Amino acid sequence: MPQESSWMAGTSPAMTLRRFNAFSPESPPQLLRIVIEALLVRSFRAPRPHRDDLRERMVRFLGPTRFECAASAADTFCDHEGLSMSEPSADVSATVEYTMDKWRMDRLPWAMWACVAGLAIAIHAESRGQNGAALAAVYLALLGLAFAGYALTTLIGRSGLPLLLELLIGVLVLIIVSGVIGVISVLVGGPSGRSSYVGAMRSLYWSHLVNPSLNVFGWMLLYLGFGWIVFSAYRHLYADRAVVSMSATGIRFHRPWLKGLFIPWREVRGVGHLVVPGISGVPFVSPYAAAVTVGQDFYEQHIAPKRSFFAPPGAEAMFQPKGEMMQVVLNSADMTVKPEDFLGPAEARWKAFRDQPKPSSHDGGAIVYGRWSIDGSPWQAVRFFAPLIGMIVVMLYR
Repeated sequence: MPQESSWMAGTSPAMTLRRFNAFSPESPPQLLRIVIEALLVRSFRAPRPHRDDLRERMVRFLGPTRFECAASAADTFCDHEGLSMSEPSADVSATVEYTMDKWRMDRLPWAMWACVAGLAIAIHAESRGQNGAALAAVYLALLGLAFAGYALTTLIGRSGLPLLLELLIGVLVLIIVSGVIGVISVLVGGPSGRSSYVGAMRSLYWSHLVNPSLNVFGWMLLYLGFGWIVFSAYRHLYADRAVVSMSATGIRFHRPWLKGLFIPWREVRGVGHLVVPGISGVPFVSPYAAAVTVGQDFYEQHIAPKRSFFAPPGAEAMFQPKGEMMQVVLNSADMTVKPEDFLGPAEARWKAFRDQPKPSSHDGGAIVYGRWSIDGSPWQAVRFFAPLIGMIVVMLYR
């Protein structure tokens, strides 16, 4: 990486822009070299939001033509020095993967606090002779079944079926779910009466199911919190497939409701922030969403058929029309990754491989975004140690 020259030392972005504006692409090589060096230094050392702001002001001050000349010269200089403007330390042959690991692990402290609250309730709340652990398991099973029925009826409502058929299917689902819940309740708590011991778990009454003690909800919090902790820790140690991956051949999506979606770089028409229609009709560029643009024919032939019936609510926002083309959004709320971390690698690989019918399969390693790690910050330590201390306090004052 070139070192900052004395000409650049201590200058502000505004001063840099004024000096950029003083030179033209036809300037002597030494001055052009200074322009390139300033562009490189600012691109590498400034935080990304400042880089984007600097780029916009450079275009405004220099004009699009002169800026593109300077940027092109900078790219040439980068190639000569073995650098990359988009990914300073990465080869475009490397596969870039985006995971949900950080999103899951960031919620692990909340699960730990749920365990603390559940433990406090389970220990100190009155049980009224009820088996709180068993009742909590039954309640979670019933709630899961009810949620499954709700999700199924929601999916049916979005399927576009005729209203009468949709109503009949919804009633059928309601009857089945209600029947299963009734059967489970009878098997567990007996058919009726406070004194009934009929059921698979003779320590439970029917009245306990309809009038549970607070102790039961403490056990439910324990089950939910501990379950999330185990699941997140397992997925952190044994990572699942990346949600999105970019290689020399193209972009792959690995979602349960969008399996096998692959977009070759030659089918990509553009890379940038998502563009949506504004209220006044003027297109609005969303700074929170990164997207690639593909042709409408490619979307209808290769993407639309893969969209599953089981897509969750809001999944349609992943595909947004842009004139006669379609935008495919890369980032989502379940990946703690900034849009810029999608745009940089995507643009670099698109420019490198879009004109290659069969890109090289050379393995350049893997770069992973969204992977949780211990950063050593005090805040991270507080988030994880505070619930542990809370659990110790609850155990000591039982």
